[in-house]
Amino acid sequence: MNGRVTRTPAWTAGGPGIDLAAPEFYTTERHFEVWREARAKHPVAWASSEAGDFWSITAYEPGMQVLKQPKVFISEQGMRLGGNAVAVRRAAGKMLVVADGSKHRRLRGIQASWFTTQAVANMRPELESKLRAHLDRLIARGTPFDAVQELAAKIPSWILCQLMGVPKSDWNRLSRLTDAAFNDSDDTRDGMVARVEAHSEIFSYFGELLEHRRTNPGNDIVSTLAHAEVGGEKLTEEEILFNCDGLMNGGLETTPHAIAGAILAFTRFPETWQQLRKDSELIDAAIDEILRWTSPPMHVMRTATEDVTIGEAEVKAGDKVVVWLPSCDRDETIYPDPDRFVIERWPNPNAHVGFGGGPHYCVGAKLARMEIQVVLELMLPLVQEFELAGEIRRKRSNFLHGFDRLDVTITPARN
Repeated sequence: MNGRVTRTPAWTAGGPGIDLAAPEFYTTERHFEVWREARAKHPVAWASSEAGDFWSITAYEPGMQVLKQPKVFISEQGMRLGGNAVAVRRAAGKMLVVADGSKHRRLRGIQASWFTTQAVANMRPELESKLRAHLDRLIARGTPFDAVQELAAKIPSWILCQLMGVPKSDWNRLSRLTDAAFNDSDDTRDGMVARVEAHSEIFSYFGELLEHRRTNPGNDIVSTLAHAEVGGEKLTEEEILFNCDGLMNGGLETTPHAIAGAILAFTRFPETWQQLRKDSELIDAAIDEILRWTSPPMHVMRTATEDVTIGEAEVKAGDKVVVWLPSCDRDETIYPDPDRFVIERWPNPNAHVGFGGGPHYCVGAKLARMEIQVVLELMLPLVQEFELAGEIRRKRSNFLHGFDRLDVTITPARN
């Protein structure tokens, strides 16, 4: 949108000067307090920002109204604040997260076969083997460790790079490039250039891998994308590369924050870890509570295609609408005492939007749940308790709700 537009109600929670799009706003836990105030005062409000003005939604019901109406609230004009407008236009309709309607269904259908219940189950033994050996080393070391980089971040990279058919020698390189490509902590021109360069390297890498897979297909997602046909048409090279880039982001940049956030929860609410150790049948409920309490995606953005009412807000066609997913997951009307980590939540244990909602519900949700489940199941007999051992450094990002560092100490189980 060009210029400043006035809408009511206006955002006032937290006082003047708050820029909800500013990454540094999320480096402390103040955003939880501000969101709580917003849910009470104006769950749908017009927010001003250096990144442009937008409707800001902090409550569950209006958030779901947006997520579940993909014709009224579209993704093709960008799905995150501060996105590169040129890159969004280029990817629109070609990349899963910025595609709508039949284009979205086509791309999702091709990718979904890799994330079925059976496909995910087939990946489990390898993950269990790697993680068991890694946990043994961490525990035997007997010193504090960074639960983000030394544990959580490793798990999805073991899985996703294998899924993509990336040789093990390149796993670390691809992980570093993905971190750089989606790192919005530096909003200067240099930061933008660094992100563009990292994306270009990812595209170049998968371009070479794609050429190899066209003539030497393997049992991997890149081979599937290279040879799949829908209605007699194959994906274009540009579509394949955009979705390789998107899969790396979705797979590597969200689950680690759920796992690290779970460990933080068990340090703050140690009784829940003991509860889980006594009754492992609560693991599924614990996974949902982890996803609700951590909500790794910070927000999703949509563009209204028509005038529509959300709560007290009159949204106009063309307005940007941002749903703050962690705030929706702490809505008091859905989750009583929402800031507490409570394994057995009824009657809404899995109503959370930790995976988004509507047709853009995370295509890899079953894989993410399996990764968290394996972490819990392997740790339960090994770990008596977790303790904080240093700083908690939250990620400087308006897009990923998580951590750069979380130092913890493990007390081994007595058995």
